[in-house]
Amino acid sequence: MSVWFTLFKKELRHGWMAFLIFLILQLLLMALGIFLNIRYGQDAEIWPVIIGVMLSILLLFYVPVYLLFNVIQGRKTFHIWMQNPLPGWSMLLAKLSGAFVYFIGTMIIIGTYTWASLTRITEMPQELSLFRVTILALLILIWSGIGGGVALLFLWTIQRTMRSRIGKWAWIVLIVGIILYSLIDAKFIESGAFAFLTDWGAIQNVTVLHFVMPHGAPTSMSANFATADPIGLTMGDLVLDLVRTLILFILTARLTDHKLEAS
Repeated sequence: MSVWFTLFKKELRHGWMAFLIFLILQLLLMALGIFLNIRYGQDAEIWPVIIGVMLSILLLFYVPVYLLFNVIQGRKTFHIWMQNPLPGWSMLLAKLSGAFVYFIGTMIIIGTYTWASLTRITEMPQELSLFRVTILALLILIWSGIGGGVALLFLWTIQRTMRSRIGKWAWIVLIVGIILYSLIDAKFIESGAFAFLTDWGAIQNVTVLHFVMPHGAPTSMSANFATADPIGLTMGDLVLDLVRTLILFILTARLTDHKLEAS
């Protein structure tokens, strides 16, 4: 376990620069929202909220983008990383854990800013629970972070594996492979097999509304949500997404153990 923690601390040191760059950009945008609010007063109090929500949405891509910076920055030390005695899944988990430490730190900063901005909006529905909205946003962000991070590590491992065999052609083969996978996945989504696997446990609009408004939503809002188009998400979708992520992680770990070379 001490070997893993040593690798984990190295990942944190290695990713510090990427975290700092992202943090500075976020702080500059936050400062812009505060400046606009101070400069134009109550008429501009929505700007911190807009910037906070925008930064929260961008967090959906934080983990894969951070890992992309991480692997690009670590090209010169890749051979040292490959000499680690740990199994592939453990080495990949150290990378993901390092990304999530910075991800969670960034979420706390952006979440605090967004929360403080929302509490200053006088037109906010009194029935809305900001705490529950935060919980829902955290679940979505963590879910997307895990899936996006594993997918990025899988593509990186594939690219490094092919590079040691076919050189610079690896990027072209990888791009063609992604396009082919996207076409096959689109056909699969349109097929009956996809519907069979995912068409269960529908998550209703009203269920989401009642979660974020636990003390009851206005009657008109409940009626609108009940008649609106469904959000199109089911428990089957979540289970299938989880299975895909697990398969990608297992494949990535096996490639790291058996195919990846320190080239």
